[in-house]
Amino acid sequence: MVGNFPKALSYVDSLDTSKADQLDMVVKTLLYDEAEYERASQALRRRFVRGAYQVEGIDRGSRKTKIKREQNGGGSDGNWFEPDERIWVVAMYKLWQNTK
Repeated sequence: MVGNFPKALSYVDSLDTSKADQLDMVVKTLLYDEAEYERASQALRRRFVRGAYQVEGIDRGSRKTKIKREQNGGGSDGNWFEPDERIWVVAMYKLWQNTK
């Protein structure tokens, strides 16, 4: 899993974990736990496949935010333009799930 998101991996591995925020810690967990990443990613994908236009997430400031899937280029599978974008989006959704 870690090889799929080189920029995110480089960023979270350089962090002082005692000073990292919740979003950084979720990203780090998802990077090193492929099963956990897949569960969160599939849950997010299912929400969009079932017709959600936007879903809730929690951003870096621990604020609720809306995640909206862009469908540029005719895509309908929820893919993001940059692979490193996906890990952050999944982490925001996972962080929101953790509050439920």
